[in-house]
This record gives sequence, structure tokens and C-alpha cells, in this order.
Amino acid sequence: MANSSRKHLQFAIVLAFIVVYANSMETVRPPKKLKFLFYTAADEGSHHLTSTKIAAALVRRGHDVTFLLSNSCTKWMNASDASLFDFTVHKSKFTENDRVENLRELSRASLRGDTSSIFRIVLYVWRKKLTSNESATHEFFPTECESLLGDNDTINSLREKKFDMLIGDDLSSCNPLLAKILGIRFSLISGLGSSPAKGMWYGLPSHPAYIPERQSGLTDRMTFLQRLKSCYLYGLHMLARRQMLMTYRTIQEAYDLSPEKSTADMLAEAQLLLFTVSFELDLARPLTPNVIFTASPMLGIPSEHKISEDLQEFLDGANDEGVVLFSLGGVVSEMESAQAQMFANALARLPQRVLWQFSGDNYSRIRIGNNTKTVTWMPQQEVMGHPHTKMFLSHGGLNGLYEAAWYGLPVVGIPLFGDQFDNMERAEVKGMALKLDILTLNEDVLVEAITEVIKEPRFRERAQHISRMLRDQHLIPSEKAAFWISHVTKYGGEHLRPRSADLTWIQSNLIDVYAFLGAILLVVSGLLFLVCRVCFVVLRDMCKRQDKVKMT
Repeated sequence: MANSSRKHLQFAIVLAFIVVYANSMETVRPPKKLKFLFYTAADEGSHHLTSTKIAAALVRRGHDVTFLLSNSCTKWMNASDASLFDFTVHKSKFTENDRVENLRELSRASLRGDTSSIFRIVLYVWRKKLTSNESATHEFFPTECESLLGDNDTINSLREKKFDMLIGDDLSSCNPLLAKILGIRFSLISGLGSSPAKGMWYGLPSHPAYIPERQSGLTDRMTFLQRLKSCYLYGLHMLARRQMLMTYRTIQEAYDLSPEKSTADMLAEAQLLLFTVSFELDLARPLTPNVIFTASPMLGIPSEHKISEDLQEFLDGANDEGVVLFSLGGVVSEMESAQAQMFANALARLPQRVLWQFSGDNYSRIRIGNNTKTVTWMPQQEVMGHPHTKMFLSHGGLNGLYEAAWYGLPVVGIPLFGDQFDNMERAEVKGMALKLDILTLNEDVLVEAITEVIKEPRFRERAQHISRMLRDQHLIPSEKAAFWISHVTKYGGEHLRPRSADLTWIQSNLIDVYAFLGAILLVVSGLLFLVCRVCFVVLRDMCKRQDKVKMT
């Protein structure tokens, strides 16, 4: 009987387990396939490449990704990873040649130093307006936005696909307008994690005492005069950015896209803000829950590129002095011969071999040193990972700087435009880099800086320390970004979004509260003054009457 009872009990337990397991299986559903629209404002370079790494991570999670391109830049449809994505192409007022000329002009202006500060940028923009009838570089994105929203066939096609989320690069402020016309939510990808003037639109805590503005040359440790400069630059950048939004405001009103809201307020509706920076190379600052720092999505991904045989031979054949890697990025394709020769002469004086990547045609017009090999393209990360590579001579682009940090390489940076100045400022503060000024650069300065970074152990030690921190993460940057994008798409981002994003500048800084308290203080002070005044007059009169009584 005991054995029979035990068997019945065992059978009941097994049956109960099967029932519970079956019920649980009924509630488990396969994850929903989400549909994402990526818009990088037809960017030709690092911004688009950054987005593709995040998009590829979303595809690996089983989701669908469509890239929205301009017909003035469709080369991404032939990229090596193009098979992962779908593409939609909109009509543009620009041609491919217009885009090439825009990049050439940006290259020439940056190498002249016209973009080295906000003051020089303003002068450059106004000079272009007065001397040229062509669209300036800064007008490119609003013009592309107007072309896109006016392309009814493309907009209707996108509506029919019923995307779950728009992922936009905040290089362009067209994203909230596009999301509104499509009736979907949007999130933003940005490399400007340290830009307070723009961060204020999103409700990010920004304080001029320890969060420096872009291209200020300041860090989070400031003297009184530096804090004074920081406050001034805050105001200047806010005015400049508000002015930049005026063109988008015109487009917003033309298409009746929530005209009761400002464009800045529409930008603040972003569900998620993905900043492709990290505190290993950025300054510590408070963040809101809807802001995710990821570092460059280019990191930690197995490469599909291989080093060519001649390049491998060049790297392997270096002596103990090693190899210097030199690249000013893909945008810099125009360089004056005298400037190119200055670089060539300086590099020829180095005891190291030099691998110089440049997409222009200056090589045919200058004398290259015997230690220098020139290429128009190379697998940069693979070269950085070679044991003979000693340092990186760079323009300070975000992806390249993080790649150098990932491989523990010290950097000499020559920032030219945009965020490159801030990137190099932070890398220098972190101890892994030296920053040079294109306006004062010469052969001696360049050779001295490269020699110092290679010979001084502290630069490589700091770079390797930062490398270890970057690699000691639960997820690589692209996977981290993909997780958070999926999360806010499935559940919404309102639980992460701070209410500060909906407050005006007066409200968020309590100016109205301080004004009210000041008014009360003023009224109370006035009443006290009147009471004291009356008391004084009464006492004075009493004293006078007493004096008269005594005299009589």
C-alpha cells in the first residue's frame, strides 16, 4: 500500500508540473518584430556608419530596419552591410556634385582654421552669405528636410510601412518633423553628449560652473574668469542654436506640424537620447534617465576587413620604433600643397614608419619621406590593433578617438571642426593625448608632440587604462544601444523622460519663483520702511512738543 501511495503521489506531482509548464508555455510568446526607420540626414561619413552599427544590432535581435537616404547620396545601398537593411530614397534639391563640393568647402575651411571657434564660424558663415550665391554648408540639412517633407510619394510610402520608431541623428533637427508627419515616435543618436545649449532642450542638467560649452577650451575645473567665460558662451550658443532652428520653424509651419509648439519643444519629445560617448573619455556630469551613454558603436564588433599584403608587410617590417598612424578623416579631402608638404616634411623626420591615410590627390604634388606609406583607405581598427602601431595622429573625430582608446593608443590631435575640439580637450584631460592648433601648427611643433606622446610612458599607460575600462562592460556599445531602443519602442519612454524637458527656461531655473519671492521681500521691506518712517516722524513730533513745553 505504501508503494502504491508513493507512486500515486509521484504521478500527481509529475502531472501538476506538466500542467503548470503547459500553461506557462501558452503565456510565452515570441518577441514582437519591430520596424525601425533610420534617418541620418543623408550624412556621408561617420554619423551614418555609427547608425549602421546600431541598426545591425537591432537586426541581430530579429527586427526590421529601413534607412531613409537622399538621392544625392545613395552609395550606402552598395555598402558591405547593405543586405541587412531596406532602403527608401527621397528626392533632394541637391545633386551628388553639390554634396561633394560642400565637403570640399568644409575641408578647405577647416584646414584654414575658419571653424576653430564659434566666432570664426559666425564670420565664415556671414562671409559665405555675402560673397556666394551657393547654399552654405550650414544650410544643407534644413534644405534636405524641406525636400524630404515635400516628397509626397516618399512620405506616403513610409506611412504605409507603419514603422514603430524613427531613429534619427540629431545632426539634423528634421527628426521631430518627420516623426510627426509619419505619426510615430522618435529617438535620437548624438555624439554631442557634452553640448549644454542643446541638452537644455532635452531637459538635461546643465551648469556653466562645471559643464563647459562646446569649443570653449574649458574643462570641469574652472577659475573665476573661466566660469565667467563659460556663462557668456552658454548664452551665445543658446542664441546661435535658436537662430538655427528658425529655418526648421518655417518648415514646421508650412506643413502644419504642431505649429502651437516650438521646434525646440518638439525636439524635447524624443523618447530616448543615445549619446555615443562615455565617461571614460568624457567629463562626469548628471544625466536624466532617458539619456544613455554608450561609447562609439564601432567598438567591439568583429571586422570583415583584412589588412592587405603590402600593408601587412609595411607594418611587420617596422623596427622597434614602430609605426605612426596618421589620418585626418574622410571629410578632409582638400589640402593646400604647402600645408601637405609641411605634414610630409614633419613625418619624414620621425624615426618611426608612418602610415598616412588621405582621400585627396596631394600625394602626386608633394615629396613623401622614405619612412612614409600613403593610402587612400585602410582598415583602421586592424592597423590600430597591430603590435607595431605606437600612436594615432588624428583630427579628433569621435569614432577614431574611441577606437584608439579601445586599442590603448595615445593620440596627437589636430581638431578641425565640430565636436573634434571637445573630443581632444577631454582626451587631453584624461591623459592619453596632446592637442595641437591648426592655426599655429608647423613642422617642429608636430614632431615635438609626436615624439613626446611616444616617448613619455604616461600617455600609453593612460590610454591602456581607458582601454581596460571600455572593455570591462556587460554589453558592447551597439548592443547596449539596441537594447534601449527596443525597450522604449516596446514600452514607451515616458517613464524615463524628465518633466524638466517641458519647462521653459524661466520655470526650470525658478526665475518666476525668485521674482515672486523678491517682490514679496520688496513689499515687506517697503512696508517696514514706511512703518519705521512713520514711527520716526511721530517720535520727532513728540520730541518737538516736549521741547516747546519745557521752553514755556
